[in-house]
Amino acid sequence: AMRHSQYGVAIYSDAIQSGRTDELLFTAMDQINLGGPTFIMDPEQRALIAGLNLQAGKKAMDVSDFLSASSFFDYGMSFLKEDLWRTRYDLTLALFDNAARCSYAIGDHEKVKALSEQVLTSAGSFSDKLNVMYYTVSALCDASLLDKAIQKSVWVLSMLGEDLHQATSRENTLVLIEETRATLRDQGDDDLLHYKQMTDSSKIMAMKFLSRLVITLVMARPADIPLVTLKMVQLSLAHGMSPISAVGFVYFGSILASIGHIDEGCRFVKLAKNLVQRFGGREVAGEVIAIATQTIGFVDPIQSTLDFHMEGYKVALEAGDTRSASMNFFFYCNYVLWTGSKSISFAKSKYEEFCRFMKQHNVVAMLLIAGTRTMDKLIDGNVTQSEPPSNTPTIEFLEEKNPFAAKMRHFQNMFIHFMFRDYEAMEYSTKNYFECKLETWTHFFIAASQTFICGLVLFWMHRRTNNDVWLHTGNKLKGVLKGWTNSSEWNFLHKFHLLEAEEHFCCGRYSEAKVSYDKAIFLSKEHKFINDEALACELAGYFAYETGEETAALDYLARAHENYNKWGAVAKSKNIYEFIQSIFQNNPNLDQKALISSLQSGLGHAANVDTTGPSSQNARKRDFPPTTVE
Repeated sequence: AMRHSQYGVAIYSDAIQSGRTDELLFTAMDQINLGGPTFIMDPEQRALIAGLNLQAGKKAMDVSDFLSASSFFDYGMSFLKEDLWRTRYDLTLALFDNAARCSYAIGDHEKVKALSEQVLTSAGSFSDKLNVMYYTVSALCDASLLDKAIQKSVWVLSMLGEDLHQATSRENTLVLIEETRATLRDQGDDDLLHYKQMTDSSKIMAMKFLSRLVITLVMARPADIPLVTLKMVQLSLAHGMSPISAVGFVYFGSILASIGHIDEGCRFVKLAKNLVQRFGGREVAGEVIAIATQTIGFVDPIQSTLDFHMEGYKVALEAGDTRSASMNFFFYCNYVLWTGSKSISFAKSKYEEFCRFMKQHNVVAMLLIAGTRTMDKLIDGNVTQSEPPSNTPTIEFLEEKNPFAAKMRHFQNMFIHFMFRDYEAMEYSTKNYFECKLETWTHFFIAASQTFICGLVLFWMHRRTNNDVWLHTGNKLKGVLKGWTNSSEWNFLHKFHLLEAEEHFCCGRYSEAKVSYDKAIFLSKEHKFINDEALACELAGYFAYETGEETAALDYLARAHENYNKWGAVAKSKNIYEFIQSIFQNNPNLDQKALISSLQSGLGHAANVDTTGPSSQNARKRDFPPTTVE
């Protein structure tokens, strides 16, 4: 051990003389740390080595090696004596602060808690405790202890003189948003970008806690998001811009987009990205990219934005921001699944990679909203799921503490049962989904997928029950999608036409339904949504079969079978094939040889279709495909 220490000291001494300290710092400290503090008796020399470990740890963080950095900080603390807080206060505080940051980055939440407790006990001022409290809040959020994270954040903000208004009605919140819009309307983009810089350290720290609070509220209390976002914008206008201001403006843009001002929302999203560039805001870049890309997805072709989220994941990971890294990864996986731009097997592999990342970094709540169950079902017809970690929250816990995750879970169940035509199970999941009351203000693209699928589900429920509540709600969702077509026909027009077709079907307007189904199929293909093309063909097939047009039904279903195969949804393709077989069993006079042969080869079939569509008078009631029970 002594030889390691001596060797390390010799390396560092030579490095100083040769001017190569940056190059040899890690090598020297590795040797000194292997020797340990036992043979270093001089307090000054111990402090010097502790300081060098601090320097080495920061250097490791600069290259995103948080595990090595954490080790350097631990060694640094070990070289200081028990009275380290009294004799080397600034050095000790710096070691603890940085150690807490690294522990959070590598997912060691217990260590974050232990370090925080020591700082809270020993630090001499409230401001000296803020950094560890920030990482404590971050760890609580990742562990889905959202109420505790919110309470601690609100308390810290109050201590910093930044009290938050209590949540009011939606109407009052809209008034506050309009007031901020009016204020910003007088400010040009260049004026905001080159606004004075925030210098008040307490305001900068308040902005950090507000930025952590807003992402926590997304999961727990989305109705309060505008209050926190507006506070961040107001602090930036009153005290100057900081790197964290970008987070406030990107959420403000998302809020504006969510209430229909998509173009204006994109203005502030762009401003947020430019603020990151102005300040070199490495720590917030991942979060800004995540929220900005979600808003941009309502304007640009969604397939073109996929890589932005992987960029955001990498940037956040390099900064040690595991929450934003996981958010970007989650959004990327959802894009891959819901756009059909990659095979479903590829999407599943990415979700599995996402789950491994969540487990590694202890972001346990996100594990329950990963879409692996959905893809397992589509690929092989079974829902297989590995045993979750012992600290993974249950669905009951999520429903109480993390309603965003609970609602996602119910949506996944609803989608699975809808796709495999298990009506009773789908109805149960749908009711659970709508019982999760979340007044959201953020504009996430997953909402578009949910709006689309929920609309299809509700129109089917109306046809089964004749309950006009489902028809009315489905029409409202169709109207929402129609509004989104104003900003992006590419992403939403085919979805709107499919909902339109299902509504016409419900109301007995069969000729109009046929036209809308065909529009949905054509546009899905044109806009490269193979999953939606398959679904549109499938639903058009059920419509044709229900209305007595077996030949047309077989053509639509054959194309659905082909597209599901191309997408990689093997079990779903088999489900379609089995229904086609049932049609032939019920109609022995149909010419089935060529169709069955082509279906078995996965090539599909192109039969002649009656373009006029069935009339209301010729329609007759048929059953949907046989129920598939998990």
